[in-house]
Amino acid sequence: MIEDMGKFGALFGLFALSAFGASDDDAIRNTFVKPWIEALRSKDKARIERFYHPAVRACINPGNQEYFDFTLDLEADADTSGADHITRLAPIKSMPAGLLPEDGFRIPVQPTYEIQVDFDPGELMVEFLAQWNGSWFEVLPCPNEKGMAYFRKQFAESAEQRKEAVHLLTELKDPLRSELKDLLKRQQKIDAIKKYQAAASVDLTTAVLVINALQKSKQ
Repeated sequence: MIEDMGKFGALFGLFALSAFGASDDDAIRNTFVKPWIEALRSKDKARIERFYHPAVRACINPGNQEYFDFTLDLEADADTSGADHITRLAPIKSMPAGLLPEDGFRIPVQPTYEIQVDFDPGELMVEFLAQWNGSWFEVLPCPNEKGMAYFRKQFAESAEQRKEAVHLLTELKDPLRSELKDLLKRQQKIDAIKKYQAAASVDLTTAVLVINALQKSKQ
């Protein structure tokens, strides 16, 4: 799912595949992963939305539409053109606590699997999945009025962070800039983020945004 708020999931960490049922593995790969990646690459938001769990789609209404539009924009804008690799596919009991305020968001259906997909040269998406009618779908939290207020506040802060990241990118000079671009070419995005964060003495979110901007820059 993704930069900025990016489904509010974790952005980092590579994990070995955990043990899980072969039948679930095949079903997730065939009914979700393959067609979902094709939908992402099509940039067709209506097509991407069809991979939201029916319980999630049922909670979309005029009061929270902008939140779901934002999540669709993130998925459609993600750079998924490179080769894809499943780096984590494991059963879970519930969506991790603490990602969002509990009084502002509800989980319409509990996910039972977590999947992490890396796209070369560095895009990373984490999704939570639940089964319905023999197929697997993405689970997203549904915001209430408090949740929407939280989302709008986070979105405004994120806009300021992106603006600052653009400014910092203009100040990024060699040799650090070349070193970071070399790490990105070698598909070592996490190392590039850590290196920039240490060199520039910025917080992790800012470092991620600067490296994302550098990755998209042609300079």
